[in-house]
Amino acid sequence: MKTLVIDTTINAHTESFSAQLLQQIKQQFAESTTYLPLNDMDLPTLDEATLTVIYKQKAGEALSVAEQAIADTRQSMLQQFKAHQKIVIIYPMYNYNIPARLKDYMDMVLVPRETFQYSEAGKIEPLLTDNRAVLFLQISGSMFSLDKECQQMEFAYRYLDMMFAKMGFKKRTLIRAEGTAICDKEAILQATLEDFNQWQVN
Repeated sequence: MKTLVIDTTINAHTESFSAQLLQQIKQQFAESTTYLPLNDMDLPTLDEATLTVIYKQKAGEALSVAEQAIADTRQSMLQQFKAHQKIVIIYPMYNYNIPARLKDYMDMVLVPRETFQYSEAGKIEPLLTDNRAVLFLQISGSMFSLDKECQQMEFAYRYLDMMFAKMGFKKRTLIRAEGTAICDKEAILQATLEDFNQWQVN
């Protein structure tokens, strides 16, 4: 099963928790694993330029050179995503939600008639139904799993879980690397790696 690792961490300091966790996890994967560092890539956002490309493609209109570059990037990211049955997303939680760069990526893979479709009744139907799996590895400074109020504000995982469910991913797992701002980071790192290794086995 081909694995795509989507990394949205910003590793400005090699000693940061995110950098250490990423280094350890990358050692666990086979060489055939595809690694996608979103923050090192020039990805189009869902802005006026991108929407113009989408509307022109739908109408069969010719694209400019700049527009074709946007279309090519979006198509490349979509096909790469569809070609991998196992997805790992490593992301920090910012203000209770996913990083902006990860949202940009989700806008490129959540494509009608590619990863999901609408029925005649308007119901969302998944198109990636060939036994796919996704792991959400969520990094947070606070302890969201222990506080009911924080759980209600935790939009990041709920958004990702719902979107992947709508695309057809049956196996969806959350691993929390939480409390990095208030707890012992080494203990969190080891616990996270243990959970990750267990997920690998399963």
